[in-house]
Amino acid sequence: MINRILATALLILSISNVHAQYFFKDIVSNNQVLADMKSYKENKVKKITLKSFEDNGAESEGFFCEKKINKDYTKTELYTRADIAAASLFTSTFDKSLKLLRTYDSSVLSVTEIKYSYNNDQTISNIFSSVRSKDEDFNNSITEEHIYTYENNKPTKMTRIKNSSDTTDILFQLDDNGNVAIEKDTKNGTKFYYYYDGKNRLTDIVQENEYSKNLKPDYIFEYNNAGLITQMTAMEEGSKSYYVWKYSYDNGMRVKERCFTDERRLMGSIEYEYK
Repeated sequence: MINRILATALLILSISNVHAQYFFKDIVSNNQVLADMKSYKENKVKKITLKSFEDNGAESEGFFCEKKINKDYTKTELYTRADIAAASLFTSTFDKSLKLLRTYDSSVLSVTEIKYSYNNDQTISNIFSSVRSKDEDFNNSITEEHIYTYENNKPTKMTRIKNSSDTTDILFQLDDNGNVAIEKDTKNGTKFYYYYDGKNRLTDIVQENEYSKNLKPDYIFEYNNAGLITQMTAMEEGSKSYYVWKYSYDNGMRVKERCFTDERRLMGSIEYEYK
């Protein structure tokens, strides 16, 4: 059970998913990657090992996850394997300022590559992703490009281009503090509302679409006094169920995650080892 939840967590952390919510997954997650790399460099971390444990405390069989960082912190390699999924290698490259430039996720069944470009002020200007998959019956290739427009260093629009032909504008509306408050897909009318606390930290992402005007939270975040996320509530796609992730830290480094169901049942945990 925990391996399935781990797969979801790793997907979020690796920002390999390029679907809505675009501001969160393109920009907020990118900033988190930058913050993580700065923390690794400050603490001279070269290897991170993740251990998975079941709800009864037993170590998950067949699970292995390890991230290696090169000497100058311009490249990381995350290798993952589990009994329920094919082994994969997720490679990330960075510039000297630790900005993410490229990710490459490969497994037996598919290859996903994402490239990032930046403006002179270090805001994201372009994200280009390609996914190539194959099995015994067919080969498939999908590309997607995100082109960001800014005013006063704040995003106002993202143009999404799928397979070089299908173009959609994603519009952003700011609140009084300059934070992105509303994200709207001009093609299907879907909206995402972003809420913040008094310190301008993202607390809620809520979805509204053309089929249902009821607002549905996708993510809820809680923080400690140091600004680190201590809890994330994430809705399961296509379901009314949700998972609650609780995070523990030591000297600013995440050391443990516990995953609970909406019934407060522990599903499993992850522990981090740094070297």
